[in-house]
Amino acid sequence: MTEDRHQQILEILAETGQASVAALSDYFAVSSVTIRADLNQLAEMGKVIRTHGGARLAGERMRQEQTYATRQRINADQKRCIGTAAAQLVQSSDAILLDSSTTAVAVGIALKQRTDLEDITVVTTGIWTALELLGAPHFQVILAGGQVRDTTGSITGLFTEEILSRFNFSKVFLGAWGISLAAGLTDTHLAEVELKRKMIARSKKVFIVADGTKFGQIGLTAFASLDQIDGIITDSKAPAEMISTLEAHNIEVTITCNDVEAK
Repeated sequence: MTEDRHQQILEILAETGQASVAALSDYFAVSSVTIRADLNQLAEMGKVIRTHGGARLAGERMRQEQTYATRQRINADQKRCIGTAAAQLVQSSDAILLDSSTTAVAVGIALKQRTDLEDITVVTTGIWTALELLGAPHFQVILAGGQVRDTTGSITGLFTEEILSRFNFSKVFLGAWGISLAAGLTDTHLAEVELKRKMIARSKKVFIVADGTKFGQIGLTAFASLDQIDGIITDSKAPAEMISTLEAHNIEVTITCNDVEAK
């Protein structure tokens, strides 16, 4: 419980900048003595800086790490299943591209565990994706250059597009803010949308990795129509009616995480 509370304290500090002992004590319904002990331990680990009556995160890097960790925990079991299923689509000698979504990160983590693969080139537009792939000697990992978004660790812009234009990918794995029969595949950040369009243009096969909550959602603008997609890897929360329609568009839909949903 202490470890969980520590993590939640870090998440609160990432959102609010700083917090008082009194506010944290009320939030967790524990004594101020307990919160002070928590903050002192986190300070000893270099994660927070104690302030008068409270604490703040120890620098921008810690904020980024906590923001990323929070995104990772959303539908974490589903993302892990999706990543494992998507990784099975990769073959030796493939050149693949992973975007900066946390579901694409899950694909990278699962790929790292596939020691049967050889001569794999992984290009990514996500800082966190690249970091997760460190220590995989059977992969050549290329991090595209460009402008870094501090909210997601994604890399976008003209430099990124220029780099990606030099590659021909066997497969690309992309996250999506929304999957809609009417609007196609959508996202909310215009630079990300434009970049995903470039990725799709450079790849032989396009796979969307997205949990079931993304179905029926529509983001700001589309980065792909349904006929540009070869497959979608998702979980059992995805609505059956939409899956049937997608399959009628010759999109192969892979459903994972049935055991997770059953729990």
